[in-house]
Amino acid sequence: MKKIINILSIASSVIACIVIICTFLTSYQFLYVGEIFDSYLPVQIIVAITMGLWAIRFWISEFGRRKVFYTFLSLCISVSLVCFIFGTIR
Repeated sequence: MKKIINILSIASSVIACIVIICTFLTSYQFLYVGEIFDSYLPVQIIVAITMGLWAIRFWISEFGRRKVFYTFLSLCISVSLVCFIFGTIR
């Protein structure tokens, strides 16, 4: 279980980097990657997923105050991004 979470969190981080680069390239009109990258919604979605996975990873891997603080911080970022996503959709 721990190894799967580690692999998923790293893979999600790599995908997030790719999505951020594609969004910036499309937003600043350096290169048109695709219509989906015209807004920051894909960045918000993938970062929320990534931070959720990292929260699970921290909960499993860390000990003591680090476990609580890092998990709490990651969950706060993930939940706030989800709130912003629902705020922009309406």
